[in-house]
Amino acid sequence: MKQELFKLYTDIKLGQNEICHSCISNEDSLTRPLSYYYADKEFNNFDDTVLFVGKTAIGGDDFPLTNLLFSDATNFGELSLDLKEEYATRRAFYSYTNEIIKRYYGSYEVGKKFIALTNIVKCNNTSTKDETSLNMKTHCIDKLQVIWKEIEILNPKRVIFYTARHYDDFIRKFKPTGCIKIVDIIDNYCDCWWHRKFLDNKGNIIFDFLRIYHPERKPKEDYVAKVVKWLKETKRL
Repeated sequence: MKQELFKLYTDIKLGQNEICHSCISNEDSLTRPLSYYYADKEFNNFDDTVLFVGKTAIGGDDFPLTNLLFSDATNFGELSLDLKEEYATRRAFYSYTNEIIKRYYGSYEVGKKFIALTNIVKCNNTSTKDETSLNMKTHCIDKLQVIWKEIEILNPKRVIFYTARHYDDFIRKFKPTGCIKIVDIIDNYCDCWWHRKFLDNKGNIIFDFLRIYHPERKPKEDYVAKVVKWLKETKRL
């Protein structure tokens, strides 16, 4: 899986192509682009898989530099998902996801291989919070489309966006290969939840999207329980 995703970054010259240069020229300061965080090496061969998508990369300049100008975050991502990284338990992105895995799959050890983690935008202009500009979103999501290319490679059964409403206009534009119908289910649980189904020409689900708030500062028990409930309800038999 890592080889396939890194080949994608190399092929599109992540961090060095014209789109990236155009984005950078309109920003005061950006970290290096960051790779995905975690995916089992056979992730796209499994059933019942889930890709969790965060907002922007944090600390891209702190991770090992690859042969191009993007950083390899996979070691950090796996350590954090395992809650072995020093500050992982303080980061809701990892601690809440870890708890979701345990509850949905029965144990963390069983569920980990069905999980992948990445970000919707690959660079950042701050180290502490999401201050991603419209310029960054437009270049990375709409023009470069790296997140959609990652999803096509990973081919998850479900994608959960920890992005709140501020990325909805970009998410709405995505249509996977083979999709002929899109079904939106709004406000299933509360006003911050948006569920989208992508169907092929036979009415089969290609995958489901769920967009929710980022877990930071959200009541953990309530948040985790709702995500697990959604996963159970959308599991394909």
